Amino acid sequence: MLWFLALLGTVSAWATSGGRRSLSAFWRDLSDFDPLPLAAGLGLITLALLTHYALHPWFARRRVRALMGPPGGGGDDPSPVPVHYRLDGAGLTQTAPDLVSFVPWPRIGGLAEDRHHLFLTTEIGEVPVVLPKASLSAETIAGIRRWVEACAGRPAPAPPPAEPATGPDSVCAALRLTAEERVPLILRSLENPWARRARLAGAAAWLVGLSLLYPALLLILWAVDPYRVPLADALPLFAEMIASDFWKPAAITAVVIAGFFAVHAYARRWFAVDLARRLEAEAPPGEAEIAIGETGIVTAKDGAHAHLGWPLFRGRVQAGDLMILPMRWDEVLPVPLRIFEPEARARAEALIDRHLPEARAR
Repeated sequence: MLWFLALLGTVSAWATSGGRRSLSAFWRDLSDFDPLPLAAGLGLITLALLTHYALHPWFARRRVRALMGPPGGGGDDPSPVPVHYRLDGAGLTQTAPDLVSFVPWPRIGGLAEDRHHLFLTTEIGEVPVVLPKASLSAETIAGIRRWVEACAGRPAPAPPPAEPATGPDSVCAALRLTAEERVPLILRSLENPWARRARLAGAAAWLVGLSLLYPALLLILWAVDPYRVPLADALPLFAEMIASDFWKPAAITAVVIAGFFAVHAYARRWFAVDLARRLEAEAPPGEAEIAIGETGIVTAKDGAHAHLGWPLFRGRVQAGDLMILPMRWDEVLPVPLRIFEPEARARAEALIDRHLPEARAR
């Protein structure tokens, strides 16, 4: 489109340079045409597009960093969090402050990589384990490839580590989310601050772009036959038409955007309900086990297990009968209180209330 406008501008400049021009005159004057200005303009347009293409990964990383928050995963300490991974005959063990998790080989999908990272996919969550190659030796990278090629998706050749111990006062239950309980989790991800900022920025861009559409159309229509109305006469007409009519597309655009925001909340709810039903239909069978105790929360399912210490969490948010526990890196642990018997529920709520302050809903 930008190339077309540049070419149209060149033809318009030729058409307005002395007398009305015809198509036959265009072909006759083509041999005297100096292509350097046009080539320079097209080159600048191409350079700008290539620069945008080259910088797009950088802008994408900035958006992801804004979504994930500071390196420490939130809280008052912005320092990076050290995470250690171990691959052995049993599976993948992840160790970080206040977190120990294990995934057996049958639940590890495979290994993907690009020039700078290794991506280890698992059935636990949708985000793969990302390992920067710069932090790994060539021997370690080769070892990871050998382990994954030999064991991923197969029975483990070694016994798994023992599951984290739960205290005698821990509250235990079996957990499986329903479609209705998935809806608040999806809405939470759709309503995070980064998504709200993106919607506002998009609305501002649409408002400016559609408001400028009317002047742009006038300019293009004039450029098609610029000799009919010379530029000296066209500029005052442009100014008058834009001053008198510019507010109309701007007002229409503003009304459309306001209507979009008015219905967006209902659309988000509809989308969340539909996605929750599909996720429920695609969820693997079986229930997870959860134990809430004084040292933290232990989860286990199909051989995978994790111990989540209380300092790992960033408060609590209650949505009806569902307790949402935000964690580092904007992950969450949903705990439906319905899974507990009345006495156990009271103990679980007391443990959560004692260790986690109520977080402000986003």
